[in-house]
Amino acid sequence: MDDLIFSLRAVRFSYLKKYPALGGLDMDIARGQKIAILGANGSGKSTLLQLLDGLIFPDTGSVEAFGRRLDEAALNNADFSRRFRSKVGLVFQNPDIQLFCPTVKEDILFGPLQLGLDKAKMNKRVDEVITSLGIGDLLERSPHQLSVGEKRKVSIATVLAIDPDVLLLDEPTAGLDPQTSRHIMDIIIEANVKGKTVITATHDLHIVEEIASLAYILSRERKIAKSGPVEELLKDVELLQANNLRHIHKHRHKDMEHIHPHQHTEHHL
Repeated sequence: MDDLIFSLRAVRFSYLKKYPALGGLDMDIARGQKIAILGANGSGKSTLLQLLDGLIFPDTGSVEAFGRRLDEAALNNADFSRRFRSKVGLVFQNPDIQLFCPTVKEDILFGPLQLGLDKAKMNKRVDEVITSLGIGDLLERSPHQLSVGEKRKVSIATVLAIDPDVLLLDEPTAGLDPQTSRHIMDIIIEANVKGKTVITATHDLHIVEEIASLAYILSRERKIAKSGPVEELLKDVELLQANNLRHIHKHRHKDMEHIHPHQHTEHHL
């Protein structure tokens, strides 16, 4: 497949070699796709994104990126590492991991400067990102002085500033108010419309149909329970419930208890 970006085969990973995080994944990701990685907390979603970003490597199995095996040897090669880091960007679930400079502006400029991007092109791109995210009034502030929503926007800006081909987003709307969530969803959709491959890890099923056309559901065993078109998977109530993406809700009405399942959600848009 000429447009194949990532290819994973029998990928297993455990933390400290004893805490299983992924239990044998096969996956192909093509250029321009918009994909959701669905699963309950602890199912391996964040671990999978870190593997795709070359931050960790499988215990067994293989990850290929842009036609080359993605491992420590590859990323120790300066030319490959620079190309890969310019093509793939990860937005962490916790923005405090991503923001470490004294000011927001320095954080946004950090990636482009490290990659040695052309200064004129870099400044133009950074200005576009700042305008798109509406964060011009935050530039001179310390990231630690920002709200959760502001931090999330800035962390996304640090990745968009390098203009990668692939966006990896870990729970990008978690804990945000509806308006901020809507803005971030629009950014995800726009990025894909412009041709970027977008891979979003989430357990918030209310946003999935807008931000993805294909989904992978990770099971409690940290394996792929099923993959396919989003609209088909969301109709499979038994599949969602078996993988803790729906839960049983109990309430009392006129001295009677009613029990019914519903999907995990963090907000309503």
